[in-house]
Amino acid sequence: MVVLLTGLLTATGCIRPGETRKPEAQPALSPTTTAMRLDKPKRLLDRWPESVDRSLLETAQQNLGNLKKLLSGEPTSAIGTAYVTWEGEYSPERGWHRPAGGSTVLISAVSGTVVEPTAALDATFANLTHLTSVAPTAAGPLGGEARCGTGQDKGIHVEACGWADNHTVALVTFAGFPAAQSRAGDFRQVRSQLENPVR
Repeated sequence: MVVLLTGLLTATGCIRPGETRKPEAQPALSPTTTAMRLDKPKRLLDRWPESVDRSLLETAQQNLGNLKKLLSGEPTSAIGTAYVTWEGEYSPERGWHRPAGGSTVLISAVSGTVVEPTAALDATFANLTHLTSVAPTAAGPLGGEARCGTGQDKGIHVEACGWADNHTVALVTFAGFPAAQSRAGDFRQVRSQLENPVR
């Protein structure tokens, strides 16, 4: 997992003898000033494989279609997929499917031009009517704005976290994980694995 750290730009100015001046806050070297791209890892957080469950992938792609509408112009990269904490089970009746007790991470993310990141995040969560207690969360070193909310979807506990900055908007949904433990930390690690500067 690659974690991108932001540095601070510092500047010094001349001060006349005897003159005092309050130190000025220096702007952070924000990743949002750099064009970003999204990369799909082979394994999420170096341990969870990508799912082959058609229904999960269709859900991620549907969310992806909604996110593309929030961009000004065409996306420069996009990810719509799912990762699982299990390898899957196969039966002639159901094909590949989720076994009992398995957990899933759905990822839908786009890069391009996000004119109003806050409005994009508002629109993303407005469609998630099954969530309650949506609240801001730390966005991590990549900056921008982030929120998480929890709820129930077909009897399964879900926690959905999203971020938006000037170049990306995304939704990461954790389904089937224990309700007692927040996934916000995993969310920030997932983001740092997906979002990278364009080189």
